Amino acid sequence: MTMDMYERMQAKLFGGHKQNAFAPLLHDRTGISGPIQGIPEEFSLVLYELTQGELNARKGTVVYEVVTRGKKDILKFKDGSLFRVVKTKGDIAAALIVVTPHMPSMDDLLYAKETPLARLVSDSLMIRDAFKRIADEYKQEERRLAAERTSAEVRMTRESRLESVLETIEKAKSGETVMVRGQQNIDALVNRGFVPSLVDNPDNWIDAEDFPGLRYRHEQSGLEVLLTGREKFRPIEELNRLEFTFLVHRSDADEAAFGRMVRKYRGTRKDGTPYPLKEFHDDLIALVKYPEELKGRSEEDLGLMADEVEHVIDRRQELDKGILPYEALFRKDTKAIIDYIRKNRTPGREIRKALDYFEYTGMIDAQYKAILHQQIIAATAAPAADARVQDDMMYDKRVKEIVAEVLQKIPKEKLTPKTVTLALSPYVSELGFGRLVKIRERILQLKVMVRDQQENKQPSL
Repeated sequence: MTMDMYERMQAKLFGGHKQNAFAPLLHDRTGISGPIQGIPEEFSLVLYELTQGELNARKGTVVYEVVTRGKKDILKFKDGSLFRVVKTKGDIAAALIVVTPHMPSMDDLLYAKETPLARLVSDSLMIRDAFKRIADEYKQEERRLAAERTSAEVRMTRESRLESVLETIEKAKSGETVMVRGQQNIDALVNRGFVPSLVDNPDNWIDAEDFPGLRYRHEQSGLEVLLTGREKFRPIEELNRLEFTFLVHRSDADEAAFGRMVRKYRGTRKDGTPYPLKEFHDDLIALVKYPEELKGRSEEDLGLMADEVEHVIDRRQELDKGILPYEALFRKDTKAIIDYIRKNRTPGREIRKALDYFEYTGMIDAQYKAILHQQIIAATAAPAADARVQDDMMYDKRVKEIVAEVLQKIPKEKLTPKTVTLALSPYVSELGFGRLVKIRERILQLKVMVRDQQENKQPSL
């Protein structure tokens, strides 16, 4: 059995809020320092997990020993830990099972006899009915999961047919997302006339980043369909099971919105060279294959990271506020701004970061920011800085890379606000306020994906 199955059964039988006192017997026996007790059904649940329901099996995780002198019932685990088990009555006459760490005496060693666990359940503790109820619930749950797996297989088979994929795309409206299962169906769509494309920054979220997409024009009707790749991670490795998600735009919907979107599509790289099919495959897989740095991470882990990045942003915000003259920016007094920069010899790198901050806060708009920056470059005679602006634009592509690097640097067991700050410190001087905000947004995106993954776990196939 798996801990996932145990947690399902614990929640089903006793409610998700109630902890099973015997749960440490499953994985943390060294932490049991005194007696633990619970009702027979709770003990039976843990015993079922330990034995996989096979009470007569020998040499499992735990065996049952009877000490004939003194009539002691002992659970002996592979790691050598021993626990004595007794049945007693609670305050309201209900039966209780009490499990206590056991230190064997010489008599215990001499008179211990290994016996099937079925004897402990039926004869010594007399909780056969309680154990049977638990076993029946397990079997019912296993049948339900098997039915879910069968249903998922049927659904997957249906979704994997090209005819189903084409029908889904044909019926989808603009703004909806569709799922195409399997790389073989991606290739089949390309063979049907869907053109692999690079989509220039479809969400205006990360500047200068391309997403993979598909573009199709129906010869007879003239209808055009744009499919933009979306991130949706799933722990699936097989190429024929990968779930590629696309955002749909249709030419028969909002013409203005479609026009804006179609201008972002191109069939070549930015340098004009062809966009190879293999590169298209790799770009799509990057959007759906579960990243190594997210494996084992929880929603709470990413929430902690986002909170700490927010603190870093606050500190950076205070720094950026003082780089340029606030009142002059408010009045859009370009001359006063340039005089201030000349007087303080403000480095071009810091100017760009401060402009990012004031644009983000709404103090200046993108048009004035661009004009102001060009005038600053001209007035301060720093042509080299203009070339670096283009480099800085490309830093936005690094947002995802930086988040991945930070996650990879910090083991799960060492994830604390301090370690997050230390891991981020090399990037704070490199990136300005606006890009730090995007790092936080990226972490929050991943947080939602991890939460969705935890909430929508599919049965194993």
